[in-house]
Amino acid sequence: MNSSIHTSSPRKTCLRRLTTPRQVKARVICFTWCGAGASVYRRFAPLLASHIELIAVQLPGREERFSDPKFTRMDAILRHVLPELLALNDAPLCLFGHSMGAIVAYEMALALQMQTRPCTALIVSGHASPEQRDHSHQTWHLANEDEFIANIARLGGTPPDVLADRSIMRLFLPSLRADYEVLETYTRTRSLQLDCPLIACAGKQDPEVSIESLAAWSNLSDAPFHSHWFEGDHFYLNSDPQSFALKLGTWIDDALQANKATPERAQNVA
Repeated sequence: MNSSIHTSSPRKTCLRRLTTPRQVKARVICFTWCGAGASVYRRFAPLLASHIELIAVQLPGREERFSDPKFTRMDAILRHVLPELLALNDAPLCLFGHSMGAIVAYEMALALQMQTRPCTALIVSGHASPEQRDHSHQTWHLANEDEFIANIARLGGTPPDVLADRSIMRLFLPSLRADYEVLETYTRTRSLQLDCPLIACAGKQDPEVSIESLAAWSNLSDAPFHSHWFEGDHFYLNSDPQSFALKLGTWIDDALQANKATPERAQNVA
């Protein structure tokens, strides 16, 4: 087992191991949505096959890193996380991200590829392709409190009693605004094509994702592309974790098989 992930010193690493397989055949690195902490992925731990190690990225400003300075730019996130991912060089890496995490995972996949450590698969969820992002001038991170909370409510996933309690919401608004600022200041600057399989998925009732904007992810990789629609809204993976975990495991195993069939990619795993 790679020793670069420490569970006893949470502030020295951004990676949180949620499963500990005896024999790791693949690692899936999960990036969270706006304001969420790494523990949101814990529910999937018992649902994945025993050969898949589930690791979630804990960014500053949430859970046990609540008081750490928050990131407001994509480059800062990449610089923070990339060195730890590069150290995980003894098993194939698959990246998964939901909502904001989809864009972070995409940029991280590009960064890994530029370091000659391409991931085995990129799985993005609940977000339009960077080519199809909303380029309106709406800047939610600068919106007033009422407007900002109304937008959070529109997406679902937050209990109504929490939304109605301003004292609780004000604890989390700084992290949420910082994450929104990451997305709203983000511009896709790299023209590099990915060379790993890319899977894009979303909930059928997600107001943030259209058929066209999900399909546009196919333009970003030269490897096979697949899209999938789940039943549910923006947070479909929370309402039916078992269905999502089943698909996730299948996609990872399919990518492992494809990776074995491509010797030059397999050699990138030491």
